[in-house]
This record gives sequence, structure tokens and C-alpha cells, in this order.
Amino acid sequence: MCATQIRHKLPDDPGPGDISWFKGQNAFEQTEIKRQVAFKRTNWPDLPNGPFVKLPNHTYPHILPTNNEALAFFPGFSSDVLTYMAENDIAIHSEALNLKSSQVACLNFLFPLRLNLSLASKVLRYLDVFQNIKSVENIEFEYTGQDETNRTNQPFTEWLGEPKSGKRGQNRTSIDAAIFWTDKQNASHITLIEWKYTERNFGVCSAFEKASPEKKASCQTINVLDDPASLCVVAGDGRNCGRHYWDHISAAGISLKKLSTVVGCPFQGPFYQVMRQFLMAHFLRKNDVADEVDVIVVEFEGNESLRKVPPQLNSLGMGIPKTVVEVWNSALADRTPPLRVITAEDLISAYDFHSELDLRWRQYIINRYDV
Repeated sequence: MCATQIRHKLPDDPGPGDISWFKGQNAFEQTEIKRQVAFKRTNWPDLPNGPFVKLPNHTYPHILPTNNEALAFFPGFSSDVLTYMAENDIAIHSEALNLKSSQVACLNFLFPLRLNLSLASKVLRYLDVFQNIKSVENIEFEYTGQDETNRTNQPFTEWLGEPKSGKRGQNRTSIDAAIFWTDKQNASHITLIEWKYTERNFGVCSAFEKASPEKKASCQTINVLDDPASLCVVAGDGRNCGRHYWDHISAAGISLKKLSTVVGCPFQGPFYQVMRQFLMAHFLRKNDVADEVDVIVVEFEGNESLRKVPPQLNSLGMGIPKTVVEVWNSALADRTPPLRVITAEDLISAYDFHSELDLRWRQYIINRYDV
């Protein structure tokens, strides 16, 4: 017997349906949900609401129906994206049909550069983080710091102690996008990109979130200067493969001494994801994959929640209001390349300098993301 379908709607939509979910969103999320729903209804007026992947009998107006992944991407390269993902065994996120998907947004904004590396060099040169660029050699999505086609040799995965059963974009540290480029002095670079859209934060340690009260209490007593791995849920829980993050944190230029002002594990919240990105950057540098490796975040100007520092990390801000990125950088060792930020708006401004831009794609980005 099928479960009764529960309809969720926008406050102004006619007919019955739950609107409490929408009222629980922050102002930026509400704005983007309305925008994505308008985009969906304008382009596919007869398309029904899609199910939430974790609750299949709950439908939402900003989610596409099942098996419509092709509609999530710009029509001009939608088939190219799906072919790229399939040929490289990259997982399309389960939330890709949610029009708020960050993975989809990342591909919609950056895939034109993968298709035209000459254009990529010209566009990126307008951004401060790439101002010394000579040429872009490659752009990969859901990059894992290794050759995923060689299933018998997975050094980065083993180095981190992550599941061998995972793949790009699923069950292992995967970078939303990686740009391989050469500077004007012919040094090789890899810039790792973390893409954020409507997320309220940088994420959390899911093992901590799912842990029993006893194990959470253990995490809260961690002293980063005194064998933190012995109390860490991720390091000691066999279900999580006994991950080796603590073994590499100091070498990656993350100062445990500076983080020692935080009560409990400093990686319970937003630092967990950023820490893993910095571990990859360190791995790539130490294995001479590139001369220089750095990490940047792409965010939307209106997403103020993403930048808020949780109370647990306030000791790092010295009582002065700062962003998560600024607080993270304050915990890095000297000479460690900092985490830097660009906005989606800055990126699109860089695109707009070039006459060879696909104007159909540019209008799509305006219509869908208002950028």
C-alpha cells in the first residue's frame, strides 16, 4: 500500500498543502526557493512537484520529479555534463533534482570553462585569485586527488583512511571543482574550489551528529594537543574506517596550538569540511602533483548565514565579529596558503568581459540564479 503523499507548497500557492517548511527557511533561502520555483513553472508549467529524496512521499515545488536530471543543467551542455559524470564514474548527488543543489550550480557556472579552456584562462584572469594565470590545462569536478580509473591504486583515499567503496562525489573527500593551471612563470597550480549556494553553514562532522550521547560527550572533551584521535568518533569508529585525519592535520599547516583555545573538537562544525580540503591540498603538494595548491570558496553575496561563526569557535575570533573563513585562516600556521573567497557575482562579472560568451547560457544564469 502506497504512503499518502504529503504536499508542500509556497505560502501563496492555491489549494491545500504544508507551508511551515517554507517559514523555517532563512531570508536568503526563501528568496532562492521562490526564484527556483518561478524558473521551474516558467520553463515546465506542467511538471509536477518532485519528492524529497529522504522522504519520498513528501513533494516540494522546488524539486524536479524523479528521472529528470537532464533538466537540472543548462540545456546547451546538459548531455555533456551527464556524459562526463557517467564516463568518469562520478556520483550525481541525490539532491541534484532539488533546484537549490550546489553541485548543479557549480556545474552550471563552471562547465562552460571546462568546454573552452582558452575562455577559462581569459575569464579567470579577471579574478584576484587567478591574476597570474597563463593558461588553464584542465578542470575536473568532484575531484578526489587521485586517478579514480585505477581502482587498485587509491593513495589519497588510503592516506585518509576513507572507504575504498566510495567514488568521486560519494563516500570520500571530493572537491566540487579543481582547476589545473599554469602561471606566467610556468609553475603548475591546482586550485580546489568549494562551491556553496543556499547552505546555512559549511557543514558538520556527520559522525559526530549521528553519534550516541556518550560518544558526543567524548568528542566534547577532546584536547587537540593531547592524543585527540583516541577520543574522536571518526578516528575510532570502525563504521567510518578509522579515518586518519588527525595524523596529517599539523603537516597540512593547520595549527593545533591555535585551535587549542576551542573547547572540545574544533572540527565538529564548519571546520570539518574545510580541514579535509586542506588535507588534500597538502597531499597534492607533498606528492609533487603541482607546485602550488590552494583552496577557495565560491559563495553568493546574499548568503549571510554561511559566514556566521558558531559559538564554539568564538575563542578564535578574539571577541571580534568575523566570518568562518577569517576565523579558519587565523588558525593556520605561518606560510600556509589561506582559504580565500570569491562570489558567484564576481565570477559572472569576469565572464561578462568576453564577447565569445554564449548569450543563451548567460541568460539562463540570469533567469535561474539572478546573477
